Amino acid sequence: MSNSNKDNTFIVILWIITITISILSGVITWNWIEPESFLGAIGFIIAWGVCSKIGHFIAMAIVALVSSK
Repeated sequence: MSNSNKDNTFIVILWIITITISILSGVITWNWIEPESFLGAIGFIIAWGVCSKIGHFIAMAIVALVSSK
């Protein structure tokens, strides 16, 4: 039963990390691109997706290293 609680806590932590990565990558990308036109906004959305995906891959690698121990 305690293993189930540990798993649920781990899932909640992963959700919080995922949301944090998405928001932080959006803020960093906004400051980097600073869109002033429609094409700038499209570029921002694309760059945000790429930066967010890179952040998630790094987080997955860290979680894989931690969970393998």
